[in-house]
Amino acid sequence: MTNNFNINLYKKSQQNSNLTKTPHEVVRFLMENLLNSMKSLQSTLQITKGSDIENLTKKQLASFQSKNTSKALTIIYSLQVSLDFDKSPEIAQNLFQIYEYCRVQIINALLKKTKTGLVKAIEVLNDILDGWSNINLRKENV
Repeated sequence: MTNNFNINLYKKSQQNSNLTKTPHEVVRFLMENLLNSMKSLQSTLQITKGSDIENLTKKQLASFQSKNTSKALTIIYSLQVSLDFDKSPEIAQNLFQIYEYCRVQIINALLKKTKTGLVKAIEVLNDILDGWSNINLRKENV
């Protein structure tokens, strides 16, 4: 009983801390989680001897891929619908296209079992995430 109470209390504190985040922090959080999901998916496409993934059954591997794909696609959708096309249409359009490229590469990676496009998408997202991090650093120094 006490354990459930503590878990619920922790969840509430996490939710409250999310309410105080700036839009830039939320986007950075989403981007970090998107990258983690994409990297996890990539790891399932390049199974090497001795890796943790090598020991997964086909069913476990499919479940792992499904979970990471679903998470990544949901985050991409969230990022796309949060774009403000009125405030800065050119930036919003460019980001939308990048997110769409990532979405297509995730789907292609699963269907074609290739990682080339996924690797490129991860590189692009890393660059964008670096930009988001620099925005926050500049605001803190002002």
